[in-house]
Amino acid sequence: MDAIFRNIWPYTSVVGKPDNLFTPTANQEYQLGARYQYGGWTFHYAYAGGVALVPGYLCYSTSSPVEKDKAVGTAAAIGATYIPNITTAAAQLYLEGGKLCVNDNGGEGTSYLIERSAANASTATSTDVWLYDPLRVALTTSSQVELFTSKYYDIDVMNGVNALAVGVPLMAVTANYYFWICTWGEVSVLNGGTTVAGEAIIPHTDGSVIPCTAVTEQVVGKGVSGGTATEFNTVEIRLAP
Repeated sequence: MDAIFRNIWPYTSVVGKPDNLFTPTANQEYQLGARYQYGGWTFHYAYAGGVALVPGYLCYSTSSPVEKDKAVGTAAAIGATYIPNITTAAAQLYLEGGKLCVNDNGGEGTSYLIERSAANASTATSTDVWLYDPLRVALTTSSQVELFTSKYYDIDVMNGVNALAVGVPLMAVTANYYFWICTWGEVSVLNGGTTVAGEAIIPHTDGSVIPCTAVTEQVVGKGVSGGTATEFNTVEIRLAP
């Protein structure tokens, strides 16, 4: 993330229609996750990964979570915003706007927004993290954390039913470009089966959607027009209002 966005509170709602709402850009213009509502749609500002995106395909973030069950190498007291030396498998440099969630021992059950991250100076594979808000519970060297990028970073087409859906681009997006992804509202989406108006919709394996058949499946919205496989039919997606 560009340094000019680090002091802006994350996921800020944008006032006034963005000039490039439907035109992806090579340069970053807003903080990842910034929100804009327009004509019954909700958009969040995102970054495409190394693959070009096409309109109407359901997408997810390929980078989140990036690390699970990682030890805190250096204890941090209540009130700290700097958490050094998290023993990651590799230095994680793109955690801006993501989350640090404490999953075991000291501090477990607490979660924090990440302002930025960097490689640890002494242990190059470990990660240092700076938080927007002070620790509410101290972390010890027995604490374990999970690290997440922004869910709007490194967007790609859904490749399985269990990938966590983020939204649908309404325009073609060049690889490694920034864009506004639609996360709520009625949009045209590739149909992977036979859908019916009012029926719950779940992801398929290729960016398409299919009818929900079990309560354990990830529901991403409901059918509006209904249709058959290979068509692009209207779906009311309900992911991030």
